[in-house]
Amino acid sequence: MKIKHFIGLFYAKSSGKKRALLMKLSLSIYLLGCLQLMAINTFSQDKISLELSNVQLHSILEKIEEQTTYSFVYNNDEIDENETYNINVDNEYLSEALKQLFRDTSIQYSIRKKHVILSGKKDPTSNGNFTISGEVREADTGETLLGATILVVGQNKGTVSNEYGFYSLTLPEGQYKIQFSYIGYENYEVNVDLTEDKKMNVDLKIASNALDEVVITSPEIPSKSQVATIHSGVSTLKAREIKKIPALLGEADVTRAILTQPGVSTVGEGATGFNVRGGNIDQNLILLDEAPVYSSSHVWGLFSVFNTDAIKDIKLYKGGIPSRYGGRASSVLAIRQKEGSNKKFKGEGGLGLLFSRLTLEGPIKKEKLSFLVSGRRSYFDLFFPLMGDDIKNSKVYFYDLNTKISWDINENNKLFASGYFGADVMKLKFDEEKNEDGTVEEQSQDIDFQWKNATATLRWNHIFSNKLFMNVSGIYSRYDYSLDSDNEAGGGAGSTGAFKWTSSVENWIFKPDFTFFQNVDTQIRFGVNGTLYQFTPAKVEVDEDGLNEISFQKEKGLEIAPYAEYERKWGVFSLNAGIRYSWFGNLGPYDVASYDPDFPKSATTITGVTTYKKGEIIEDFSGWEPRLSLKWDIKDNAAVKVGYNRMFQYVHLISNTSAALPFDIWKPSGPFIKPLEVNQVSAGYAYDTRDRVYNFSVEGYYKDFNNIVEYKNGADLFLNENLETQLLTGEGYSFGTEFGVYKNRGKLTGNLNYTYSETRRKTKSEFASENINDGKFYPSNYDKPHMLNMTANYKLGEKWTLGTFFTYQTGRPTTRPTGRLVHNGTPYLTYSSRNAFRISDTHRLDISFTYAPKHTDKRWKSSWSFGVYNVYANKNAFSEYSTFKNNNLKTFRFSLIGAPIPFVTYNFKF
Repeated sequence: MKIKHFIGLFYAKSSGKKRALLMKLSLSIYLLGCLQLMAINTFSQDKISLELSNVQLHSILEKIEEQTTYSFVYNNDEIDENETYNINVDNEYLSEALKQLFRDTSIQYSIRKKHVILSGKKDPTSNGNFTISGEVREADTGETLLGATILVVGQNKGTVSNEYGFYSLTLPEGQYKIQFSYIGYENYEVNVDLTEDKKMNVDLKIASNALDEVVITSPEIPSKSQVATIHSGVSTLKAREIKKIPALLGEADVTRAILTQPGVSTVGEGATGFNVRGGNIDQNLILLDEAPVYSSSHVWGLFSVFNTDAIKDIKLYKGGIPSRYGGRASSVLAIRQKEGSNKKFKGEGGLGLLFSRLTLEGPIKKEKLSFLVSGRRSYFDLFFPLMGDDIKNSKVYFYDLNTKISWDINENNKLFASGYFGADVMKLKFDEEKNEDGTVEEQSQDIDFQWKNATATLRWNHIFSNKLFMNVSGIYSRYDYSLDSDNEAGGGAGSTGAFKWTSSVENWIFKPDFTFFQNVDTQIRFGVNGTLYQFTPAKVEVDEDGLNEISFQKEKGLEIAPYAEYERKWGVFSLNAGIRYSWFGNLGPYDVASYDPDFPKSATTITGVTTYKKGEIIEDFSGWEPRLSLKWDIKDNAAVKVGYNRMFQYVHLISNTSAALPFDIWKPSGPFIKPLEVNQVSAGYAYDTRDRVYNFSVEGYYKDFNNIVEYKNGADLFLNENLETQLLTGEGYSFGTEFGVYKNRGKLTGNLNYTYSETRRKTKSEFASENINDGKFYPSNYDKPHMLNMTANYKLGEKWTLGTFFTYQTGRPTTRPTGRLVHNGTPYLTYSSRNAFRISDTHRLDISFTYAPKHTDKRWKSSWSFGVYNVYANKNAFSEYSTFKNNNLKTFRFSLIGAPIPFVTYNFKF
C-alpha cells in the first residue's frame, strides 16, 4: 500500500498500517502544537481600551504606552506627531488597535519585541534603495567569518554572511544603526547614513572570555539554536567546542563530536564512518574545503582524519539539505579549513602520549597573502620494540598534512589553494618461528596495509557587484588502499606466498556557484556541479612460483547537476526552495556480462558479453531533486520548521560486513546497480529561552529508501569480478524523533540529546531462492531504536575545567546460528532470519580535566588535559561469533576497547 504525502507536486512513498497510523498521530500532535503556540503568541499581546477623536498622534501613542508594556519608535522627519487621528477600541489587542489607528494613512508599523516601529510609506514609483556589502572578518587574523549576523537595529531586517564571509544588505535611503555579531566575538555597531551604495568590511574582535577557551554565545543567536536557521536538522560545530569533549587518548576528534548529535550513530566502537537517520556510511557526503573525502577514519575507525587545529567550521545537514549539495542520500558534512592569518604569525599544537601535532599560519605578504600548514602524526610504532621479539620490527602509525594559501588579489577577487594528505600505515613483520629441532614451524611474514586520502582544491571568489557573488572551484580527490603480504622475508620474485592488492577511487570536480542578493529579504543561488569518477576496484598480483596478475576492469562515471535555490523572508515566515537536476552516465570502456533471465545471476548463467568503447555511455540515469525548507517564527525565540528533500546517489560502497573496512569496493550505478533514491520529510519545533542560555529542539522525520544495494545470503565479494551475481536490490524506510537540550553559558555548559528511531529493509527478488526474510521487512544493520548522548563541561575555577561525556545506544541487529545439521558427514550451521537478534547494548563514560594556567607572556598560552576514556571499563561488543562445542551453541563477543584508557595531553598556542 502506498501513502502519498502531498508536498508541492512531489510525494514520498510509504507503506504499512503501522507507519501510516504513526505519521497521522505525529501530524496531529504537530498541528495541535502549532495551534497552541499560535494562541500563546496572540494572547501574549496587551489589550487596550481607547475612545479619542481628533487627537494629536503623540498623545494617542502616550495613552497606548500607559496601558501596555510597548513603546513607540519613529523618526520625526518621517512621522508628523502633531497630526490628528481617531481611535475607538474596547479591550482589543494591540495589533488590532494599530490596524484601526493607521488604516488609510501614510504610516506603516512593525512590532519587534516590545517596540512598535513607525515609518512613512514610500512612494512605490521611487527607487531609493541602496546596498551595503562587504566581508565580515576576524580582527586578529583576517579570517572571514561565515554565518555572521548583520542586523538593522530596531527593525526586523538583516542578513547573514555566506560561506565565504561575504554579505549584502539592501535598504531604502535613510539613517540606520547596523549591528554585526558572531558567536564568540564582540558585537560591533555602526551608524550608517545610507545615501549611496557602500562597501564596508568589518573586523570583529574575539570576546575576552573566549580567549580562555570558553564557548561564548551571542545573546542574539546562540551557537546551538535551531530558531535562527531555516533548514531543519542542521548542526554547527566549532573547533573549540570539539576540544571540550573527552576523546580517546585525548585527541580531539571530529567524528566523535558528530556522534554526539541526535540522529547520528555508528555500528560499534571503532567502526569506520557514521550513520545518519538510518543510512549507510556511504550515504554521507563528507567535504573538506569542498573536496569529497572517502574515508574519514584512521586506525580502523578509532580516530578521525580531520585535525581540529586546522579546522575553521563544521556543519552537518541531516534534513532540509540545500540543493547546492548532492551526490549522497542521507547527509552532508561540510568542513572548512582555516585560511591562515594574514596579519601576524601564529602557531598551536599539542603533545600526547601517542600523538603530536603542530599548526603554523601567518602572512607571506601582510593582509594580502597568507599560509597555513598543519601536521599530525601518531607514534604507536615507537613502542613495538618493547613488545615481543616476533613483532618488534613492525610499524603502525598514521599522519595528516593540511595546507592552504590564501591570496587577497584585490577588493573583488580572492584565490585559495588548499590540500590534504593523510595515510594509515600498518607494516607488520612476524619473524620466523622454529621448533627445538631447528625445523621451521611458521615462516616469517610481512604484511603491509595502507590506505590514503588526498584532496586538492583551487577556489576563486569574485564579486561582480554589491549584489552578485561568485565562487568557482576546481577539485581533485583520491582514495587509495593496498594490501601487500609476503610469507618469506626478503620477498621478491620467486618468494612463496607473495600477494599484492591495490585499489583506488578518483574524482575530478568543477563547480561554479553564484549568489544574488536581490534585497534584504531575498537571496537566489544557482550553479552547476560536474564530477568525473574513476574506480579501480582491484589489481591483484599473486606470486606462487610464477607471477599471476588479476586486474578488474576500471569503471568511469560522469555526473552533472545544475541547481537553483530561492530564499525569501515574509514577515514571520522564511522559505528556502530549491531544485536540482542530476544526470549520471556510466562510461566505457567496459565489458558488460549478459545473464539468462530465467535464472538467478551467477557465473554459470552468463550468456554473453557486450563491449563498450572509451567514452561510450553504457547506461545513464537522471532525476529531479526538489528541496523545501519552511520556517515560521512564532515568536522571536521560537520557531516551527518543516522540510522535504529528495536525493539521488550514483556511487555505492560494496560491503557485506556490518562495519565497513578500508578495503571495501566502490562502484558506480550501471546496468546492475540502480541509483539510490531517498525521500525525506521532517517537521520540528525549536525554542530558546529569553536570555538565550538554553536551547530546546524536537524534530521528527520519515525517510523512504528505493534501490538499496543488498547482498545475497552468504555473498562472496572477495576478488569477485562479477559482483552483480552477489547483489540484490531492496527498499526500506526509517523514521524517528530527535530531542535536544543545550546550555550555552555559565559555569556549566553542555547538551543532552535523545533519539528514538526505527530502520527497516525489504529485499524481494523475482526468484524465491534469493528472497531475504521471505521478502518481509527486517531491521537494517544500523537499526538502533534508542540513543542517548550527554556532554557537560563545568568550570571549577579560573584554571580548571571538568569535562564529561556519556553515551548509550541499543545494540545493533545481528544474525545468529540457531542449529546444526549434518549432510554426508559434513556439519553445517543453520541461521536465523536476517538480523533477528541483537548484540548487547553499548554505553560508555569518559571524563577529562583541563588545567589552563595564567601566563605572564600574553603571546604564549598552554593547557594540560588529563582524563580517562571508558571510565568504568565496559566491554562494549563490536561484533560476535558463534560456534558449536560439545553439541552446544556458544556465542562469543569481541570488544575492541574493554578497559579504561588514561590520557594526558599538553596543548599550546603562540
